[in-house]
Amino acid sequence: MIWMRLDIHVHSSYSNDGSHSPEEILKHAKKIGLSGIAITDHNEITGSLKLWKDNKGSEDFVIIPGIEVSSSEGHILALGIMEPVPRDLTPKETIDKIESLGGIAIASHPYRFWSGLGEKAVRRAGFSIIEVQNGRSLRKENNRARKLAEELRCGMTGGSDAHILDHLGKTVTEMDVTSYKLDDVLEEIRKKNTLASGEHRKKTSTVGYVASCLYLWFKRGMKRI
Repeated sequence: MIWMRLDIHVHSSYSNDGSHSPEEILKHAKKIGLSGIAITDHNEITGSLKLWKDNKGSEDFVIIPGIEVSSSEGHILALGIMEPVPRDLTPKETIDKIESLGGIAIASHPYRFWSGLGEKAVRRAGFSIIEVQNGRSLRKENNRARKLAEELRCGMTGGSDAHILDHLGKTVTEMDVTSYKLDDVLEEIRKKNTLASGEHRKKTSTVGYVASCLYLWFKRGMKRI
């Protein structure tokens, strides 16, 4: 068996708020000892798919193609899909679309003010997996997400939500797998055989985080990601 540490929530320069190319992210991920990554850009899968196609023959590192979809009520991670998912569908419609493409739907940082689904939407949509450890969410938000996942008996994942290289791998999903094959890794996530661990966003960085969110919001013409 192989014990893996994966960062499955990472943004590249294909996101409007990401700073580094998928290739730069991959190089840094290997340097810091990660077993794999998922590039999950906002409503954009081009960079993620290209990285996966260019490296799918690797025997010691796994790349999971993915995307972070803006549903009508908040963000949803989609892993293991090979085409984009339309934005602004309801959470349930988004889950159904992801699963119809053979992917896995995960409720991203559900308690985040800016872009989380919120508890009611998570319950209503029927998620089977929740991101309970997000590197850009406060400890209290992550703790609430973990408590909700435990109550609903959902699988639990973690991801850095990195937009710069320094944040990559600070929060991860861990699991035991038999190989680095994509299908084997996805199956363990589906089976909920995962742990989530790592850092939270510190309260001292909240002012900078909010300022950055507001700047990007105005830059987008006051539109949601």
